[in-house]
Amino acid sequence: MRSCSLPRSRFWGSRITLLDPPPHGDVTDVTTFRTQPSPLRAETTWRLTVKNCSHILLADIADKILYIAKMLPSVGVVDTGNSARILLPLLRSAGFTVSGIWGSSKQQAQEMAEEFKVPFHTCKIDELLLREDVDLVCVMCPPHVRAEVAVKALSIGKHVLCDSPAGLSREEAVRMVNAAQYYPKLLSLIKHELRFLPAFMKMKQYLEEEFCGEPLICECKIEMGSLLSNRYNWMCDQAMGGGVLTNVGAHVIDMISFLTNQRAVEVQGTLKTFVTQRDSISSFRHISSDDYTAFQMKLDGGIFATVTLNSHIPGRYSQTLTIYGTKGQLIARNGNLYGMKNGGKEELIYGDIARIPGLYNVEKLPPSIFLTGLEAWVSEIKRAFEESINKDDRRIADLQTISSAASFEDG
Repeated sequence: MRSCSLPRSRFWGSRITLLDPPPHGDVTDVTTFRTQPSPLRAETTWRLTVKNCSHILLADIADKILYIAKMLPSVGVVDTGNSARILLPLLRSAGFTVSGIWGSSKQQAQEMAEEFKVPFHTCKIDELLLREDVDLVCVMCPPHVRAEVAVKALSIGKHVLCDSPAGLSREEAVRMVNAAQYYPKLLSLIKHELRFLPAFMKMKQYLEEEFCGEPLICECKIEMGSLLSNRYNWMCDQAMGGGVLTNVGAHVIDMISFLTNQRAVEVQGTLKTFVTQRDSISSFRHISSDDYTAFQMKLDGGIFATVTLNSHIPGRYSQTLTIYGTKGQLIARNGNLYGMKNGGKEELIYGDIARIPGLYNVEKLPPSIFLTGLEAWVSEIKRAFEESINKDDRRIADLQTISSAASFEDG
């Protein structure tokens, strides 16, 4: 096995690893590579497989890989919390360069930048957004400031990937949609990664093929542990975007809309905070974020949906989404999809493959279905830039390639 380092540049630290080639033949494909996930390593490792070759010019291959890397926009990450710590290594593994980090304090930004070997850090958002080597901004900060950051980033000419929920009011949502419409060539996506979970993609396909006939009713039930950590932060405060409705319910609402191609026109429900104080959180402030919610939605196509979110089941995450139709049912249980015709037996349609999650230095890992969907979401974003017609302008992406992702209009 042979290796060579790339020339020092904004891609310094990247490394090419070549498999030993056969003794005879010619290079048939020098642009086929796959990234090796290494969440805790700063460098991106490219593994290039070359068949039937007698000799390889490593410099030429380095140039080709540098060209591919330059197709992808350079990334600035806004926040130092769990979401950012999970997304950052996934972006790197896909080939993106992370150029800068923003933290709510100088110390937090510096610590994360040193941990992930990111060259620039700041606690002033404008310093990150105005950098020329930041083309794509990942807005992972608390929900109550996401809209402001996302709108400002778009106005400067940056692509924006925003965590869910994107905003906490209708006014914030309208501002984000207007900004996205004003800059239609820029990516403006919401991180609703469950759209890319294979079970839900297969479920949408079966619905379009009318497996269960005309959809009538949708039921979703999620049982999970508490979303709170061992310290008081924004997740404890409903006004700042904490709670199961905003942080889990937003994904469920989007999933129902994505699967049925219908939107809610009437909503009623209940939010409840059963636990207002915890021994593990030493603070005089009370917890105001909801830990249980149940709501019903009437969709514009006539479907009725019922959703229950319960965060009082420690140590587990169970998600079941069922769509009842005139001819049968489709049931998604976590990463598995089942189908049942009227009068028939429940059968497995798609079985999730057991996966070992990567090594992430985070306080709490999200459920595996979210990690699976997130990896697929990042891969599709990468493909949107690779398939852009204009290969020399990293600000241009093929929007059709990523059309199944949630936009700012989807919320």
